[in-house]
Amino acid sequence: MKHLISKLFEQGKKMGFTDMEILTNENESFEVKIYEQQIDSYKVTDSKGMGFRGVYENKMGYSYTEKLADDSIEILLREAMQNAMINDNPDQDKIFEGSKEYVKTNNYFPELDKVTVEEKIQFAKDMESIAKSMDSRIKSCPYCFFGSSSGKSALVNTKGLELTDKGNSIYCYMEALAQDGEDLSDGFSFCFENNFSDFKPENLAKEAVEKAISYMGAKPIASGTYKTIILNTVSSDILSAVNSCFSARAVQKGMSFLKGKLGKKVASQAVTIVDDPFLPGQSGTSSFDGEGVATRYKEVIKEGVLKTYLHNMKTAKIDNTESTGNASRSYKSNIGVAPTNLYFTKGDKSFNELLNQMGDGIVITEVSALHSGFNDISGDFSLPAKGYTVKNGTKEKYFRQVTVSGNYFELLNDVLMTGDDLTFGTNGNIGSPSLYISKISVAGE
Repeated sequence: MKHLISKLFEQGKKMGFTDMEILTNENESFEVKIYEQQIDSYKVTDSKGMGFRGVYENKMGYSYTEKLADDSIEILLREAMQNAMINDNPDQDKIFEGSKEYVKTNNYFPELDKVTVEEKIQFAKDMESIAKSMDSRIKSCPYCFFGSSSGKSALVNTKGLELTDKGNSIYCYMEALAQDGEDLSDGFSFCFENNFSDFKPENLAKEAVEKAISYMGAKPIASGTYKTIILNTVSSDILSAVNSCFSARAVQKGMSFLKGKLGKKVASQAVTIVDDPFLPGQSGTSSFDGEGVATRYKEVIKEGVLKTYLHNMKTAKIDNTESTGNASRSYKSNIGVAPTNLYFTKGDKSFNELLNQMGDGIVITEVSALHSGFNDISGDFSLPAKGYTVKNGTKEKYFRQVTVSGNYFELLNDVLMTGDDLTFGTNGNIGSPSLYISKISVAGE
């Protein structure tokens, strides 16, 4: 690889490129799905790619290849040159010489790569068999999945920058389907870990089964406004749907509700949201971003006040500020903006303490249709939901087939407390504890 990059830079210089940069990605992944104790699908992938960008006649050009060989060099350079010649953007990207220092991160766990294929398949089979043995009403597990991934990347440029990153993870997901007469109900569980010994098939099976059984026979509750606790997994999924509002690029394009709100109150004092690139085991953990800028911990919202947008170098230049280390890029893409690990900081109240504080109200345990029922520009939402009612701080009855609606940024102003149960959702890098909010509108019976 070093030989290939050196040769590419040498030839690029002869062709008239002044600054050049290479981003390489190498990924291995494994996926298996089990149905009725048989392998329903099985996939192993091993992918490699190289993205090139270079400055030609003061304009930036991009190109990429998945063939890492000497005969790709000419194609890469020619395509980047042609792209540069038609790039008339007045705000050109630049090649970065590097930050003064980088925080060392460790997101690679060697023991994960020792887990055998047989162990992974058996784990998925165990999830299914345990789930079906727990209750006679569990008729099937339509989705029983085990996956693992391992990857490394490198960023090298002609200004002397040479950075590498490496990481791996394992993850499971399952759905249990319960049936009693004509009544059908499903339940889901998910786990993302960096320690295989922490993975327990019985825990995932139990969670999915309990959810499926709990909602059997559940009816809608009366329409109205309720005090509410939004479960940690639900809150993290909603934050994932709306996280683009923190991007300076979205703000500059007028596609974020937070435009013009810097330094102003946008949430209650109970809300602090941080972007933290140094959490071990999370998918957004890295010491550098897509432009080679050192990542850093930052409070995006602190005690309700918007402190910063997320910037890459171009958006930072437009706003006359510094990059926050949030440039995103794969070898196939241009420079974008994305969070590292974005999450609500946790409070000091347990979930049961939140229930006691609320007294009477509801807990939202699941929402769906986030892509269609959520406007990530305005923050308006109308989402199908499940949950249970709470009386005197104690779980009362489950409900389903209701719709919760409102505006996400108004909801943030209604947060009274955050729990201590911080978790990260299915996206891996967006997290939240449970949120106790003063009110939410419910359309039910």
